[in-house]
Amino acid sequence: MAIYNANLGVAQVEREMQRFIIPSFFALQKIRVAALILGIGSAGILNAQTVQQAAAATSSPAAAPADPLELGRETPRGTVVGFIRAAQAESYDVAVQYFEVGRRASVEREQELAQELLAILNARFTGSLDSITNDPTGRQGNEPPREQIVVGMTRGLSESFPLYLVHTEVSRGAKVWLISRQTLEQVPEVYDSLRFAQLEKRLPPFLVKVRPLGMPLWQWLAIVLFAPIALLGGWLVALLLRLSSERVRRTFGLAAEPTQPLRRFGPAAILGAVIIHYYFVYLIGASILYREYYRDLLLFLLAFALYWAITRLTYWISLRMWNQLTSRGLYAERSLVSLTRRVLDVAIFFFIALLLFKNVLGWNLTAALAGLGIGGLAIGLGAQKTFENMMGGISILTDRAVLVGDACKIGDQRGIVEDIGLRSTKLRTEERTLVSIPNGTVATAILENFRLRDKILFRQIVRLRYDLSPDHARYVLEQLREVLAHHPKVEGASARVRLLNLAENAIEVQIYTYILTREYREFLAVQEELILQAMDVLENSGAAIAVPGQTTMVTRDSWIDPQKAAAAQKAMEKSRDPGVPGIQRPELGADIIPPKH
Repeated sequence: MAIYNANLGVAQVEREMQRFIIPSFFALQKIRVAALILGIGSAGILNAQTVQQAAAATSSPAAAPADPLELGRETPRGTVVGFIRAAQAESYDVAVQYFEVGRRASVEREQELAQELLAILNARFTGSLDSITNDPTGRQGNEPPREQIVVGMTRGLSESFPLYLVHTEVSRGAKVWLISRQTLEQVPEVYDSLRFAQLEKRLPPFLVKVRPLGMPLWQWLAIVLFAPIALLGGWLVALLLRLSSERVRRTFGLAAEPTQPLRRFGPAAILGAVIIHYYFVYLIGASILYREYYRDLLLFLLAFALYWAITRLTYWISLRMWNQLTSRGLYAERSLVSLTRRVLDVAIFFFIALLLFKNVLGWNLTAALAGLGIGGLAIGLGAQKTFENMMGGISILTDRAVLVGDACKIGDQRGIVEDIGLRSTKLRTEERTLVSIPNGTVATAILENFRLRDKILFRQIVRLRYDLSPDHARYVLEQLREVLAHHPKVEGASARVRLLNLAENAIEVQIYTYILTREYREFLAVQEELILQAMDVLENSGAAIAVPGQTTMVTRDSWIDPQKAAAAQKAMEKSRDPGVPGIQRPELGADIIPPKH
């Protein structure tokens, strides 16, 4: 080791940078990606883990003496990872320091064993380095301390290669974990059975000896050249999944999705390509450290794909329930289905994120949940309005005060409800603008729902001129009542035509009734018809509508047609005489006029 430190040259400095700087860079990238995905609650989780680690350090016994060579051999995982990094950086004189002392061969043979062992680990190690215990005593979970452990690396029963680690004392009570001689004795035989070890003997020497970032050049070329093949394989897998999905949708009678071009390369194709490419990287025996980073990236993509698939499934289920509830007229339940799906999507996101961080970053789920609880309490105190709006949305849907598609008035805003979300209710106004009203405001505001009305009020004021005689006015009122009585959409019980007021400039007559319809468009058509019929009555009876304003006119002409006025007078006299046949009819909603004496 002293010779190694004394003869550290430029090439070895570069290898040291590969050993420590590059892995640190990838680890930093993992932490950044993890922080971006989780976002909310990460600070609480980190604080909980820090408290837990501090408590464990306080309660644990005195730590054992550190590795005298400072190579990180205090734990089994540190030994395996340290050896891989040293051998990958071609620092074989450092890599042999991870071997059990025992009966050592020559320096050259020991370094050759280190190179061969690295090739075996790259080809046979199928698990994760994080699965190796990081306890200095070698315990796994609740197991007792051990002096020897076995790291199982197998791709099949015929290619089994266990890695034995022994706990050995090196100096003055300092004990480290070393790769046992039992494992090193099997290295030559297993190395000769590796297919790519034989392939490297047939390749040009520069493809094997040139090792950018500690990996042979031929492996880098194979990884790059196989990328288009992996993309093609991912596209074929995505195409098969798309065709299978369309067949399933036709089988269950679901609505078909919009037709997409066959050359479309979407997220499913990318995910399939990454999986195929990762398996190829494993098959060629690429660096186990880089496979770890690639595996973490793959786990992130798989987590995203799983979340996307689950949310698509919940969307299809909610859409089917939505259509069934709509056909049955259960609009409140339909809105609750939409709200439940959104809450479920958020819960699924956090659940998948916690599982991802447990497998990628090794977070303790118990501490993570405790951190989320503390962080959730802090967020809840600072986001009271958000929770108020959420509970307001739930209360709106459970009370069925307003549903999606309802025409309503909330406060001073009027429009059609387009969406009831977790935070706000969206209204489409008559000006076609979209107004978002917080659910907390909706729950406490005066809400007028036009969908729930069973009929619509029709009320008009007709202003007649003062030079209209009383009998002529009675005739006009009777004719207006006839109009309401014969219309099929008018509610007879509430219909009335009354002389309401002797106003300043006109005689005011009120036409008041309910139109038997819930649709506002139909109401407008009936209202238009009634107004036009009232105008016909005024025209035929010779009555005149008072014109607003004051006008001084000197004229001998009468505003009232004398012939029509006489006809009206004669009709009213006949209706009062019971012995003379006339047009005596019961008045709609009016009192019986007593005869003159």
